[in-house]
Amino acid sequence: MSRGLRILLGVLGVILVLAAVLAIAITVMIRRPFPKTDGRVELDGLSAEVTVIRDEMGIPHIYAENEKDLYFAQGYVHAQDRFWQMEFWRHIGQGRISEIAGEATINSDKFIRTMGWPRMAQDSLDYLTETEPEFIELLEAYSAGVNAYIADNEGALSVNQTVLGLVNEPWEIEPWTPL
Repeated sequence: MSRGLRILLGVLGVILVLAAVLAIAITVMIRRPFPKTDGRVELDGLSAEVTVIRDEMGIPHIYAENEKDLYFAQGYVHAQDRFWQMEFWRHIGQGRISEIAGEATINSDKFIRTMGWPRMAQDSLDYLTETEPEFIELLEAYSAGVNAYIADNEGALSVNQTVLGLVNEPWEIEPWTPL
C-alpha cells in the first residue's frame, strides 16, 4: 500500500471517529431533556394521589381529588411538554427577551416595558389577590407544579435551552410565580 493511500485512510478514519463522537454527543444533548411521560413520579406538594394518563396522541388527561392538586399536576405536565415555550413567553411578557435572545431583541423589550405590560400584570395580580384569593391559590398551585418540574429536571429542561446556552450566555431559570 502506498504512503499516500495510508495517509488518506488515516485521515478518513479520524474523520469517521470524530463524526461518530459528534453524532453521539448531539443525540445525548437532544434526548436528555425529553420528559418522562410514563411510569410513576413522586412529587412533594400534592395532598392526594393524582393520575395523569396520556392518550395515543400524547395528550395528558389529569385526574385529581381536589382543585389544588389538579392545578399542581397541570403546571407539572405543562412544563413537561412546553417549558421552553413558557419560559420564552414569560420573558417576552416581562420585557426581558433579550436576556435569552441577545441584543437583537432589545427594542422589543423597550416596547413591552414602555407599553407597561409588566406593571399591568402586577396590577391585575394585586386586584385578584384582594378580590379572588381562591383563584390566586390555584395559580400558586400551578406555579408550584412548574417549579417541581424545574427542580426534577434541573440542567435538562429543553433542547432549545441547551442549544441557546451554547450560543448565548446561559440564563438563570427563575422560580415560577403567578405573575
